[in-house]
Amino acid sequence: MPYTRQLIFAFLFCPLVGFAQTDTLASKVLSAEQMRQDFNYLRRLLIETHPGLYRYTPKVKMQSKLDSIYNLLDRPLPFYEFYKIITALASDIRCAHTNALPNANLNGYIGSIQSFPFFMFTIGGKPYVIFNGSTDTQVTLGYELTTINGHAIDSVMSVIKQHYWSDGFIETSKNTALQGGLFCLFYYALIERPDQFRLEFKDLNGQVYRTTVPAQKYGVTERAYVKNKINKKANQLYNQRHKKPWRLYFPNDAPSTALLRFDAFGGKGMNTGEEAKLGMRKFMDESLKKINTKNCTNLIVDVRSNSGGWDNQGIELFTYLMKQDSAVRYYRKMHAITDSSEFLGFSDLSADDKKNIKKQLKKGLDGTFSLLQEFSPDLLPQQPKPNRFKGNIYILQNERSYSTTSEFLAACKAYQVGTIVGIEAGGAYEGGNGGSFIHVNLPHSKIQVGTPLVYYNNATRPGYEVGRGVMPDHIVEVQPKDLVNNFDRQMAFVKSLITSKEKK
Repeated sequence: MPYTRQLIFAFLFCPLVGFAQTDTLASKVLSAEQMRQDFNYLRRLLIETHPGLYRYTPKVKMQSKLDSIYNLLDRPLPFYEFYKIITALASDIRCAHTNALPNANLNGYIGSIQSFPFFMFTIGGKPYVIFNGSTDTQVTLGYELTTINGHAIDSVMSVIKQHYWSDGFIETSKNTALQGGLFCLFYYALIERPDQFRLEFKDLNGQVYRTTVPAQKYGVTERAYVKNKINKKANQLYNQRHKKPWRLYFPNDAPSTALLRFDAFGGKGMNTGEEAKLGMRKFMDESLKKINTKNCTNLIVDVRSNSGGWDNQGIELFTYLMKQDSAVRYYRKMHAITDSSEFLGFSDLSADDKKNIKKQLKKGLDGTFSLLQEFSPDLLPQQPKPNRFKGNIYILQNERSYSTTSEFLAACKAYQVGTIVGIEAGGAYEGGNGGSFIHVNLPHSKIQVGTPLVYYNNATRPGYEVGRGVMPDHIVEVQPKDLVNNFDRQMAFVKSLITSKEKK
């Protein structure tokens, strides 16, 4: 989807600097009338503008659900109880681009709460410590969290997943809600807001370790991630910063191989669609010259944990990897469900797009508005690049590969670009919802809701399970011990495939 700033995703791996404030929401109580007005506002937003509201849930069933929620709002509720109702609805829509945050100022909000002081990383549905920001100096990289304030971690994770948004029926992608700052946010907002945490871990030898640590401001936790001596190894391994989001390597341990890493689809100075396309084109042209100079016959494309960005950068990259000699469709269709809702005024559409929206859409017999190819070149058949890479291609993906990245992966899967390794991708194979986005604050609670405007149909092939992500050709899951040993199991597997093939 076109590049848009979504603070919620910045929270996955990079802590945000918090400001010392007080959480006024903890004592806020909403009347039944206030909540019903907020809910009706949200309901109208969804019905008028959300193209995927009925994508996985039939209209009759979804309308019944909305009626039921409205009827439940018949008495005053604390803010966070109402927030849980809104997040549960967002989750039930099964769209990774439909979300609800307690406050529009996420950075300031996180700075106001006393939260969980560890940075967790989920493997196989279980959370493991990456950084320790607490007052206990023993818990270190690789410790598994098993209970928190008497709650089994499985039950905590189950609750959070019921309230977290993701595409379709992809359960692995919901693990992103249980990592880093997002775990701190959702535990606080959805589970409880304690002054301290009674914790039980399993250490690196499987022995139980119990401790009690105070809840603390996120800014304090963030500084401790860097300063606590216990985090020295974790910082060496997992606090690396790269100036460039796209990088070319030539691994020493894989014969005749180049490696392209894409942290995101976007970049500095790429503020328009045309700039984004030309930026990817320039990078790939320069990279392929270097790859050809070294006579590489194998190419690894790593898009793990790439949460997306500009659609056309995914398309451009695909055209440098295509096996077909003629043009193919990347998308089958895109459509919206309105060309005139007042909520479009809250969208990130440009002034020109808002002015010309009726020209850019064509109303169909089903009542939806299809995007016209003359205004949406991404819908045109995509021509293979003359200088495309024609050797063996290996693609690395994981559950945090979604949005634009999952569309790129869907095209690679459908047109058999190469061998895909990792675990199920985080975006639906058949397509998601995105394009442009609306962000509104509900009138009384001020909960910020984000929704997409465009329904995507990828040009996929029959025979897939609806609502699931791109499935790899080889499933390779990260193991807990890999965290401590700094072992990239998925990359090692790809390199072993290359080595085996080269020996034949």
